[in-house]
Amino acid sequence: MNYRLGVKTDVGRRREVNEDSFLVHEPLFVVADGMGGHVAGDIASSTAVDTIKEQSPSASAQDLNTLAGLVLTANSRIWEKSQSDPTLRGMGTTCTLLMLDSSKAHFAHVGDSRAYLLRGGTLTQITEDHTLVGRMVKEGRLAAEDAERHPQRSIVTRALGVDSEVEVDLITVDVVEGDRILICSDGLSSMLDFDSIAATLNEESDPQIAAERLVDAANEAGGEDNITVVIIDMGTGSQGVAASTESGRTATAESPGAMGGPAVAPSSSEMTYAGAVAAPPEPERREERKAPAQDEAHDEPPAPRWRRKLVVALVIVVVLGAAAIFGVRYLLGNSWYVGVNDDGFVTVFEGIPEEVAGLSLNEEIEVTDIRADQLPGFLGDNVADGIKKDSLEEARSHIAILEEQVEVEERQRDSNRQRDRNNNTKD
Repeated sequence: MNYRLGVKTDVGRRREVNEDSFLVHEPLFVVADGMGGHVAGDIASSTAVDTIKEQSPSASAQDLNTLAGLVLTANSRIWEKSQSDPTLRGMGTTCTLLMLDSSKAHFAHVGDSRAYLLRGGTLTQITEDHTLVGRMVKEGRLAAEDAERHPQRSIVTRALGVDSEVEVDLITVDVVEGDRILICSDGLSSMLDFDSIAATLNEESDPQIAAERLVDAANEAGGEDNITVVIIDMGTGSQGVAASTESGRTATAESPGAMGGPAVAPSSSEMTYAGAVAAPPEPERREERKAPAQDEAHDEPPAPRWRRKLVVALVIVVVLGAAAIFGVRYLLGNSWYVGVNDDGFVTVFEGIPEEVAGLSLNEEIEVTDIRADQLPGFLGDNVADGIKKDSLEEARSHIAILEEQVEVEERQRDSNRQRDRNNNTKD
């Protein structure tokens, strides 16, 4: 079955780095979203995309286990990188993979990027969000419409690279001519509600224009995250596609224009984009001036050179000292994070988790009853590293979410224990 494509990625309005990556390697399509607020999210997502592309020749659409293998191999690569480089600890990424096979679409999915199917004007979400609020909706503890506005909707419970093992959702759906598939990062779904996405997909027949309209709408709604959209129209004929990046240049094959190089001709069969950092500004050019000759500067003999240097050095030391004191006071009074205290309890700190010149720049504000070892997997690791927040209120909100997570895990353990007891009774 032939298809037409539309692709666009954008850094959004709040981020300096695009941590999203995508792959169009027909009939394989991938969207990966580096975990926002974590170190090296762009490295995690690009590693996922590169690994999947490298391993894709061994995958078969008829064997879903081989698709899962692509994602699991990507997970292992990211995990190994994070363990070998301390600066990459805690990095992770979502991954939504699609492989088309004549009349079927096969998905391998981890995280909160999404896949949708539009058929006959009706939009259906194919994938399940692996988030805390997604789990609460599934358990009936939160309404779906409330989940879209929940302040902690972006806290993922499953991602690539945060642990040595990960569970992969495998989904197969039948596709027919006229179907439209959308794969996107949560930079789209967190900014636009379900009905808005459906309306745009129904109104615009050209997949590339539809992708651009969705990204523009997400930016108009706030653009709080990176936005990546891949649209595949089934059975409408194959054609080339320009993958638009936030710089407005074409990204294709191994030379994405957004990476700073020249735009290249689009290809309908293969495109790769791995998150780009905004180019640094050019250094300011200063006009060079010659110092005046001694007799032009003044009639009196100049002070000894060493004395002038000493005065300048003393001034610099005083200025740097004052700046350091101001900086420390600012960090202590205007920064917060959720971390773990020396007794192993989750705590709200004022300051920053990092040390500066061997000094700790933080102070315990509120100690909770949550032990770090009660938190599952990467949530505990992230808290141990320190999760920075813009305000004390945001830190407290994050604590509330962690408390809910602990309750969910405890109920799950109770359910498992009861099931084991029932099984033993039957035996």
